Amino acid sequence: MYSSDSSDLSLFASGSQLLSEQPLSSTGAGGEDLSASELSLSDQTITFSKSRDPPTPPQEGAIEDEDEDAESKRASDRTRENKLQSDLFILKKLNASMTLFNEALDNTGSANERIARQLAQTDQLLNKYIKTLSRTEDFARLIFDDEWHGADADEDIIMQERREAEENARREAEERALAARRERERSERETQARYQQEEKERLERERAERLAARGGIRGVRGTRASMRGMRGAATRAGSSSLCMIINL
Repeated sequence: MYSSDSSDLSLFASGSQLLSEQPLSSTGAGGEDLSASELSLSDQTITFSKSRDPPTPPQEGAIEDEDEDAESKRASDRTRENKLQSDLFILKKLNASMTLFNEALDNTGSANERIARQLAQTDQLLNKYIKTLSRTEDFARLIFDDEWHGADADEDIIMQERREAEENARREAEERALAARRERERSERETQARYQQEEKERLERERAERLAARGGIRGVRGTRASMRGMRGAATRAGSSSLCMIINL
């Protein structure tokens, strides 16, 4: 009996097959499953009921068979219980392993973040180093420049350039103000010339209207006089041509 238990435990130590294992059960009266405690209670009940029955002659073979069946059931129950405990232990181990794996993943993510921050800091340091090298090159160029006369000369040059810039700005402001004033004067002259032209056209139009109104009658009289003059000229021309023919 104990050898079978030890063999089952050794099999579970090598690896438990959870999917193929049936749930814990022990067949009792009526085909139902009962636990070990329920079996013990049923045994006590049977013993108590038997004590009330009238004494019968014991049958040793039947009692031994019942004891063997009960012992085999208890052994099977213990085996299943041990298997379930082993499965539970394995599940706990798997859960602990998954927890450790998740913690390792979290630590890996944190390490990646730290590496990213360190890379960013390294990039900033490299940029500063490059700027420092550039300034060092500029300083070396200034030191070895024959035309460079020191910081005082540079300050004088800077002040001179600043004064020139201020003078240029002042000159540009004056030129802009002068251009604005000239533009304003030109606009005023154009407005005045336009007004004078319109006034002149208005006066000429009024004068023409007055002359047209006054010369209506004079025009009729002049037309008659011109017609008379044309007739007299034609008569004189005809008489002169006749005289010429006679002379010939």
